[in-house]
Amino acid sequence: MTNAWTTRFDDAPRLIELDGATLCVQIRGGGGPTVVLEAAGSGQGVGGSWGPAVEDRLAEVATVVTYDRRGVGRSSGTPRRTITAMADDLHELIRTVEIGPAVIVSWSYGSLVSAVHAVRHPEDVAGLVFVDPTPITPPPTPRALRIPLQHLAVAQLRALGWASARGFFHTPAGTRMSTRLAGPDATDDIVEQSTRFHRTPRAVRELADTLSRMDSHLTETARILGAPGARLPQVPTTVIAAGRRPAGMPAAHRAHVEGSHEQLAALAPGGRVVVAENATHQIPYEDPDVVIRHTIESLPDAP
Repeated sequence: MTNAWTTRFDDAPRLIELDGATLCVQIRGGGGPTVVLEAAGSGQGVGGSWGPAVEDRLAEVATVVTYDRRGVGRSSGTPRRTITAMADDLHELIRTVEIGPAVIVSWSYGSLVSAVHAVRHPEDVAGLVFVDPTPITPPPTPRALRIPLQHLAVAQLRALGWASARGFFHTPAGTRMSTRLAGPDATDDIVEQSTRFHRTPRAVRELADTLSRMDSHLTETARILGAPGARLPQVPTTVIAAGRRPAGMPAAHRAHVEGSHEQLAALAPGGRVVVAENATHQIPYEDPDVVIRHTIESLPDAP
């Protein structure tokens, strides 16, 4: 990264022009190698989506970049409909702001973007850390069943967005619902995140829009990563898997997630899977140390 960009951003979110859109970008730290945090869900990465520890502690040893994907959060433009287009936006961001090669740390749905990006633009990448990534292939449920289930989940999210726009989640009943939706063992930070999310109608709608294309996104990712000769670049690559899964998760789906994590790691020379034994999918909140440790180990010239 150039000093000019570091000075221009000065730790605050800024808007930059990128291929017909305005992206909200935050650059923190201003020293050392670059870490790009690719957010989960719809991709709203600016504003603390990684929890209270990960960004602050990484900024002590690296230049940390977060951003809102096109058409999400404070970024303008029409949201990208394909993972490939999202990955190419990440490439253009890295090129425009002169922050490559970078260690790309991605969480959940963001891992689809970072994996496809790494295959298409390996020159951007100095290391890869996937935090409980979304499986890179469609689940074992027959498509004739999983598409209606996807539509149902999206419809439920849209209903929550409708309720959010009418202030429901600012009421005591809405606050209780948001707390329940955070999960039975949610920490205070996760409950706060859930409450903030449900009180932001646009954020709920953006997630619904993203998940409405989930099956096509998984099919697209499987095609790209499963193509003959497709490989991740020869850089330090770690997949961090959650050690605690929902009690009612079917065995076939658990095996699908675990197999996908192994498959993703195997795409990189020396790729590995590590397990955050005491964490659920909310690893950055429940075990930030494991994310920070493996990210630092992936930095160029790491001790």
